[in-house]
Amino acid sequence: MPLFCRPAALADALLPAVVLSCLGAPEADLSLVRALGEQGVPVIVIAEDPQPPSRHSRHCSRFHHLPGFTREPARLLDLLTLLQRLHQGALLPVFPSADPDLGALLALESALVGICRPIVSPPAVARLLMDKRAFGTEAERLGLPVPRSFSPRTLVAAEALSRIVDYPVIVKPAHPLAWKHPGLDPAVARAKALLVEDPWALVRLCGQLAPHGLDVLVQEYIPGRDEAHYSVHVYVDPDGRALASYAARKWRTYPIHAGSGCHVESVHEPALEAEAIAILRTLEFRGLANMNFKRHARTGRHLLIEINPRSSQTSLLAVRAGVNLAWLAYCTACGLPLPPTPRRRFGVRYLNAGLDFHAFRAYQRRGEWHWGEYLASVLRPRLVFQYASLRDPGPLLHLLRSRWARRRGVAPTEPIGSVAPDLVKTRHRA
Repeated sequence: MPLFCRPAALADALLPAVVLSCLGAPEADLSLVRALGEQGVPVIVIAEDPQPPSRHSRHCSRFHHLPGFTREPARLLDLLTLLQRLHQGALLPVFPSADPDLGALLALESALVGICRPIVSPPAVARLLMDKRAFGTEAERLGLPVPRSFSPRTLVAAEALSRIVDYPVIVKPAHPLAWKHPGLDPAVARAKALLVEDPWALVRLCGQLAPHGLDVLVQEYIPGRDEAHYSVHVYVDPDGRALASYAARKWRTYPIHAGSGCHVESVHEPALEAEAIAILRTLEFRGLANMNFKRHARTGRHLLIEINPRSSQTSLLAVRAGVNLAWLAYCTACGLPLPPTPRRRFGVRYLNAGLDFHAFRAYQRRGEWHWGEYLASVLRPRLVFQYASLRDPGPLLHLLRSRWARRRGVAPTEPIGSVAPDLVKTRHRA
């Protein structure tokens, strides 16, 4: 039974929602497609990858392959304009699922007026939050509970910094695409953040990045194991009201110590949620936010690591825990009655099984998790799997089929019933 059920009278009146899917971020778009589709919203997926798992969801009513739209936002504008015409001029809600999607929408800020309704915070606030260097400066000015951060602009400054900071430190790209350069070590180019444990490693990393521009943020490491990481997810309406929120605890991350949650639990943390909402109010934030905190091992204080002005890759956990933030945002954007106050569920766990197993093996090598603890954590009730779903088996079947084809050295063919990547064909609902 879907949570936040829509009134039956609205069954035939819902506008399609557009979900953007960039390369390298297959989790968040699928979570959004399911969160909206389970409420009866027709979902259009626009993707850089020709075969993202979200394309194979029963809730994907139309699919458009648009390679490179995050690098060439004008192509996205053309497609959104055409979709508006196909829907008699309706302003369709558009949900970014990752930072590159959000960057493309922000690049089109003025051009999108009168074409669609991007579900993002005010552009100035979103740009501030995406620029970690600028946000670090603003957070310190506002007195927000953030770890100390440094932004060396030159190799000389990086070398000087390497001699005075306490190790380990976390090093991040200053903005989402800062490290996406051809020829850069793939492990660095793909990294959301890196744990650096000594001066030589910091200087070496900055030396790799310097030819492309030293766009880095060096952040004080907050002591504590990875299960001290928490996230708060909030939807703030255009009038500044936080309509719903929920908190989650990250039991394991991938990559470990500096990655995204791959085993996450919904938890009851009202004080942390209240603090997160107060921070968003200070920033005059609007829209969907996922905020990352870590509890300091010695002080017990939750320090704010970052704020992402979009849905998270684990947002399906929120839906299963009773808080469908994407549906709230959709209702607000389309002027629909708001759903009832959510019935919260705590102790529900999200699992990205493949990444979580890789994370466990890395933790095991460091002596942080053992087989018994791992098995106890994954062999438990109320698990939400990223891909596996009896109600929506298509994404998992696609992944299994693709893996089988790769092992046999066979190029995957179009599955029966798949969507043609033109602008007018639609797929019948499963």
